[in-house]
Amino acid sequence: MKKLVLLLCFISLFTLSESKAQWRLAAGIDVLSTPFFENIPKYRFGAEAQYFVANRFALTGGLEFIEKDLGGSAGFRFYPINPVFLRMRGILKNNSDLALGMGYAIGLNSNWRLETMADYFAVSSGFAMRVGVAVKL
Repeated sequence: MKKLVLLLCFISLFTLSESKAQWRLAAGIDVLSTPFFENIPKYRFGAEAQYFVANRFALTGGLEFIEKDLGGSAGFRFYPINPVFLRMRGILKNNSDLALGMGYAIGLNSNWRLETMADYFAVSSGFAMRVGVAVKL
């Protein structure tokens, strides 16, 4: 995972000088996650920064709060058909995980978006649905 983070940092250094670059800040909370029917439901929320290196491709990095653990995340988003996106994130904490997902972004106005996402966690074999908001900087 450290190599992935270093690679993402290296790529972003070369793209920071691009004048058409766009930043977004996003935050979301899981509304449903496995196992579905527990007495005490799991809670997970996060915040991330998205840096668009191309029109349809963004590098992401942020923080994830899972139960009582705080971890980082690094990954990317790909928009094959706007507003649908595919995403992959590495969750960097004591028990690291790989999240593969897709989502749909609903434009509220020119700067704000409502995002719905579904993620599959490859290592822990879990599934989660998340809702959040994003703002263009």
